[in-house]
Amino acid sequence: MAGKNPYLTAQNTLESPRQLEYRLFSSVTRALIDVRPIMNSGNPVDVAKVAAAIGWNRDVWNHLMPEVLDEANTLNRDTKVSLINICLFVNKQTDKITQGQSKDVDSLIQINRNIMDGLR
Repeated sequence: MAGKNPYLTAQNTLESPRQLEYRLFSSVTRALIDVRPIMNSGNPVDVAKVAAAIGWNRDVWNHLMPEVLDEANTLNRDTKVSLINICLFVNKQTDKITQGQSKDVDSLIQINRNIMDGLR
């Protein structure tokens, strides 16, 4: 069992995939909420925190896409198309933030909250 965290293993076996997804979206959304007040800061530490939070959010969405596109996925076509469009929006909005063209993390937070509502 070297290298494995027994507490994490136990937690993951007790949670359904929906619960795991909900917890992931909850954590990344909390990170986005935490950086909202420092979005306009020029402090390098704050900029790094913002970059980490929005990067993590993008990673979550980009890792979700192969699962959505998987032929074994039983979601209906409209839901799959909607999720792909959301991912594209998240990527575009993240690019705008990292390039200094936007400070809007609220749209990313709201999207994640909507997904969380659907996972409940």
